[in-house]
Amino acid sequence: MKCKLVNENFKEDYLNQLLRARGVENIEDFFEPNDSYLQAPTDLKNMEFGSVLYLRSVQKPNSHILVIVDSDMDGFTSAAIIYQYTKRFNPECDIQYFLHSGKQHGLEDHINRLLEEGIQYDLILLPDSSSNDAKYHDMLQDIHIPCLILDHHLTDVKLSDNAVVINNQLSPLYKNKELTGAGVVYQFCRHLDKKLNLNYADDYIDLAAAGIIGDMGSVLEMENRFIIKKGLSNIKNIFLKALLEKQAYSITGKMNASWEEILSKTNPISVAFYIVPLVNALIRVGSMEDKELMFQAFIDGNKLVPCNKRGAKGTFEKASVEATRVCTNAKNHQAKLKEEISARLENKIFKNDLLSNKVLFIKLDNDDNFPSELNGLICMQLSAKYKKPTIVARLNDEGYVRGSARGLNQSELKDFKQFMTDSGLFEYAQGHAQACGCSIPDRNLDNFIKYANEKLKDFNFDENVYNVNFMRECNESDLRTLVLTLGKAEDIWGQSNPTPLIYVNNIYVNPADIKIMGANKDTLKIESNGIAFMKFKAKDLIEEIKEQIDTIKLEIVGRANINEWGGHIIPQIFIDDYQISSINKYSF
Repeated sequence: MKCKLVNENFKEDYLNQLLRARGVENIEDFFEPNDSYLQAPTDLKNMEFGSVLYLRSVQKPNSHILVIVDSDMDGFTSAAIIYQYTKRFNPECDIQYFLHSGKQHGLEDHINRLLEEGIQYDLILLPDSSSNDAKYHDMLQDIHIPCLILDHHLTDVKLSDNAVVINNQLSPLYKNKELTGAGVVYQFCRHLDKKLNLNYADDYIDLAAAGIIGDMGSVLEMENRFIIKKGLSNIKNIFLKALLEKQAYSITGKMNASWEEILSKTNPISVAFYIVPLVNALIRVGSMEDKELMFQAFIDGNKLVPCNKRGAKGTFEKASVEATRVCTNAKNHQAKLKEEISARLENKIFKNDLLSNKVLFIKLDNDDNFPSELNGLICMQLSAKYKKPTIVARLNDEGYVRGSARGLNQSELKDFKQFMTDSGLFEYAQGHAQACGCSIPDRNLDNFIKYANEKLKDFNFDENVYNVNFMRECNESDLRTLVLTLGKAEDIWGQSNPTPLIYVNNIYVNPADIKIMGANKDTLKIESNGIAFMKFKAKDLIEEIKEQIDTIKLEIVGRANINEWGGHIIPQIFIDDYQISSINKYSF
């Protein structure tokens, strides 16, 4: 375990100094952001043109509108916002929606259906997608169906005359390039509110917040920060509320937590860890019927639908409740699939000696017939297990090997995507630094393996490397204050503003003083200097400690937390990693 201090080792004003080091200019506003940080919707290029097209289509007698629902959290929430807004503005408007069967985007898998069925829509709404679909927009021009795109993805293609594209990436005046599809749709609805003298948009700001979190929009961007804080404190969507209640124990750590307790712990981290995975699991492994149910839950959670719960055949349940159950089942099914597929791929890994390379590159065969939607999850699992940057990809008919890549956050290679790009051998690597999609010509694959082996020959991926924000000795007088200060700020952390890591050295512990807790006896608790050091799922550490007979010297990397119990506030550090050594109990 190695630790690198990435900022000054602040000894006072811990939180404010850390935020300043991360680029926050107005600390007071960051904690309590206001709507002055919302840019004018008209700073988005084509906003007025788009609103005119929308209103002309939606207000038309017997209007017939189609919404394409993109296949991720941001896509579902984006579509749910514009669907509900439209139906509320004009209840007589006939709105249909198309879902993707897998992880397709935009019009790619729907264009033939639209051309062949000959249904005349007044407008196709494409939230969170389709900026790159100019060729399909042109095709729809031939059958006189215009398109309105509300998106945030980068594009370098020439736009179609048959599409109005509202996209923050293509808007020179729009400063926030971290706004995601749901945020762009929210801004579109704000513009409509102003034109129509309505006040609907803020009723959907919770969905905008969830979409931004789900698509990893930076919480350091003040506009995002405002949307997220206001949205998560005003949960109105019935399905979002049902998901949060389902995950109440994970979010609060309490059995039978009240809605107020759940809401108080609902923040970007808890949504990213406990809500987004449920939605994405259903998108990955659920049936089309399941996806239909989930979108219904987003747009009308009180609608009664057939209940398929065991023993409840013939009964009805609210769509929000039924979809929550189906999401949970999908998450469990996904976990089982992930284990089965990973086990099968391990045979390929060992048969082809793939672990001898610095990058674990698994080129899938026809026999590896699992859905491509699972590539990223499988990649993540294998990367964590074998402590290597990993790529799981499949050769297509065009001669490209395309799939998912995952780096190791706790390694010296902090940007695997850039590493692939810098090789000059990939068609593209798009996404986040340690989690992205990629494509490489098959003919370049061997050269990339050689390139990676040479460039990474001195990297030891077996040793975790942590970028920490604070370093302390266990007996330092301010450690307890530091933990309390950071632990109280749990609602500000998220993408681009990660929960700070604390390195603590020289924790001297007598094995007899260590507590083993939990129903499975796999939670470890160490109390020292007024702080409880906690490690969950700690069977390996517990076994190591059992072998010690002398006092233990422990160094850890962890995250601050506060436990309130019976009126007492207990500062805690949740241990991410550790290193221990036995010492003579009288040597210090």
